[in-house]
Amino acid sequence: MVIRLKKNKEKAVLNFHPWVFSGAIESVDSGIKSGDIVEVLSHQGSFLAWGHFDPSSQIRIRLFSFDSKEDGSNLSFWFSRWTEIHDRKLKTLPKNTNGFRLFHSEGDGVPGIVVDIYHKTAVLQLKTPGAIRLRSPLVQFLENVGYDTIVEKFDKADQKQGVDVNFLKGHKDQFTFLENGYLFIADIEKGQKTGFFLDQRDNRALLGLYAKDKNILNTFAYSGAFSVYALLNGAKSVHSLDISKQALDICEENLKLNGLENDINSGKHKSLVMDCFDYLKTMESGLYDCIILDPPAFTKNISTVMQASRGYKDINMRAISKIQKNGFIFTFSCSQHISFDLFKKIVFGAAKDAKKRVRILHHLTQSPDHGYSVYHPEGEYLKGLVIQVDGEI
Repeated sequence: MVIRLKKNKEKAVLNFHPWVFSGAIESVDSGIKSGDIVEVLSHQGSFLAWGHFDPSSQIRIRLFSFDSKEDGSNLSFWFSRWTEIHDRKLKTLPKNTNGFRLFHSEGDGVPGIVVDIYHKTAVLQLKTPGAIRLRSPLVQFLENVGYDTIVEKFDKADQKQGVDVNFLKGHKDQFTFLENGYLFIADIEKGQKTGFFLDQRDNRALLGLYAKDKNILNTFAYSGAFSVYALLNGAKSVHSLDISKQALDICEENLKLNGLENDINSGKHKSLVMDCFDYLKTMESGLYDCIILDPPAFTKNISTVMQASRGYKDINMRAISKIQKNGFIFTFSCSQHISFDLFKKIVFGAAKDAKKRVRILHHLTQSPDHGYSVYHPEGEYLKGLVIQVDGEI
């Protein structure tokens, strides 16, 4: 099965970029089906790569091999690659951590495959037709390396008759895991993504270094992982703010798992079920000296980047305007189409409108188990800054 590219369209593939867009394709062999392995040739007919074909996507081919002899048709190819990734990830895990991303799609050379590990549970998301065809051998591999519960989680667009998850092996239970020695619940069935945001692990640890004696607001708190780190590292008070009561219920369960029930009972921790935009607009100035802004992606396509930029600017401007003098803000964007450069410009605009002196202390990104390929910069989706607001200009 061969696909030939248009003249002068092979540069990205020669640079090992893993995507071939529909506009780069000159011809497609008849009979190629969704999910098939295809050989990608240049306009002149020379070999370029092997990939999985997806006629329904603008990213028409997702490349997994640039070796003419490794076409992925033999399962030994995949088992070998999965084993190498698995061994590498385990060797680089922090101590007292058994929650991590095992397979990170293009970042690990397995396009369309995401697998998150929560102790002995593996949660997989198969995002392309080629990845879906690998479901059975992938489950076999995960069984072989010792995971006794295996769950497939569907994105909303891919849900089968409204089903969020499919238990491929094992049984339903409360899924708890360790991150840097702290205990958390992964809400696999009803939660976002695979049940937890593992990509913020290092950034939560950094917050712990700043938390002592701080009054902290954790906006878009979800299940409260930042709040747990803050309280366990000496925060004076923490308010966890989210529009979802279900998420904040899990937040309080996470606090209890880590021995923080007294902080709930005493009011040292409060759960605020509110819209984050509304709260930032009306909250009292000077109430907090550390604010976490970790919103969901405001845009998932390039056409709404400007609208998303206004949303990011609004929450940052309000936080900068109202935080205590010399306070710290951990601010993030997980929108792939918001580049780091654009995100810094957004924060610059927010600081300018707030008329505050603001310094950047840290540049933040996703944890190392979510590493991205140097040939695929689109994989850097999480951007973050730690800024300090020194006062009026």
